[in-house]
Amino acid sequence: MSETERRGVLVVGHGSRREEANLDVREAARRIGERGGFALVEAAFLEIARPDIAGGLARLVERGARHVVVHPYFLSPGRHTRGDVPVEVRAAAARHPGVTYEITEPLAAHHLVIDASVERIREAEGWRRRDEEEVARRGKVYLVGAGPGDPGLLTLKASDLLKSCDAVIYDYLVNPEMLGLVPARAERVYVGKVGGGRQTPQSDINRLLVGLSRAGKRVVRLKGGDPFLFGRGGEEAEVLHAAGVPFEVVPGVSSALAAPAYAGIPLTHRDLSSSVAILTGTHADGAAHPNTLAGLASAETVVILMGMSRLGEIAEGLIAAGRPPETPAAVVRWGTYEGQQTVTGTLRTIKAEVGRAGLRPPAVIVVGEVVSLRGRLSWFEGLAASASGHEPGVGLLTEREAAAVPAL
Repeated sequence: MSETERRGVLVVGHGSRREEANLDVREAARRIGERGGFALVEAAFLEIARPDIAGGLARLVERGARHVVVHPYFLSPGRHTRGDVPVEVRAAAARHPGVTYEITEPLAAHHLVIDASVERIREAEGWRRRDEEEVARRGKVYLVGAGPGDPGLLTLKASDLLKSCDAVIYDYLVNPEMLGLVPARAERVYVGKVGGGRQTPQSDINRLLVGLSRAGKRVVRLKGGDPFLFGRGGEEAEVLHAAGVPFEVVPGVSSALAAPAYAGIPLTHRDLSSSVAILTGTHADGAAHPNTLAGLASAETVVILMGMSRLGEIAEGLIAAGRPPETPAAVVRWGTYEGQQTVTGTLRTIKAEVGRAGLRPPAVIVVGEVVSLRGRLSWFEGLAASASGHEPGVGLLTEREAAAVPAL
């Protein structure tokens, strides 16, 4: 018998004239042994019931125990655990030379006991669990940022709202995993916009939000990134205000910040950049932004969202606005997902590099000297590759991520 096998556990209850209380202690001892993988476990009682502490310890010794851990099955320290139990155990152990023992602290306010108590309270009839509480209010619309994709970057408030909503209206760039938070009874409506592909008219989305809220629903409008950064959240908020519908905005982590960070590209750096410009690659009518590029080219770091279909035009526009052709540039596709891919180059070469790598939207474009830090600061793609056994940034796309996206 190994040293581990020679260790015994004595679970000590108070003892009661009510046999069901004693049975509870015996059952607890059995389950402690089963759950903990302890081979030698016995139940004993301080008074009234049998075996007493001496008898329980003797049984463990007979079964081969040479060291006994005595666990008082009491919720609080007191006379029994501080006085009676140690006295009884010491006297019992004295009858077995060579047998050692130790006494654990009672359960008292152990965090797992507290958690179990809270669980039981919530199980009580008429008591709602926190994830069923009405965090979201009826007749109200919540414009919620889902973040860049990694579910771990979803805010706590967004999570609570998703758990308590009656309807969720979500976009293409929302990670499907987040919909797992939504109650089964809730209505789910996909209103994704894919550049060059299927489009849900904004007017239809507006009518849907107003209609569901007026029907008394708790509505979450879930948007990739942040709702007020190129997410049309401002437009939808205006519609809700005009319709007299109460709304709330819940910011999210934008891909403009997260994708570069996950690619090892800090947007600011004391030696390289103290200004950042974030812009969209197209106007609402689908046209490019030559004037905007000229006005923002002086920012030391430029981040462009939804610009992949005009990558060449954007690079040429920045050069025409005065940026050197050798300015470092990067394109980060599916930032923060396991399938993240990053291609780097310069304003002169980035279009060709992206074409050679076969990158498609959605992606974030970053221009500026800070891109040069990626060689030292890249951290995420290596972790994702090691977890999946692939080369960094290659062959890591999920089926959803690899779906063809014509243009963004």
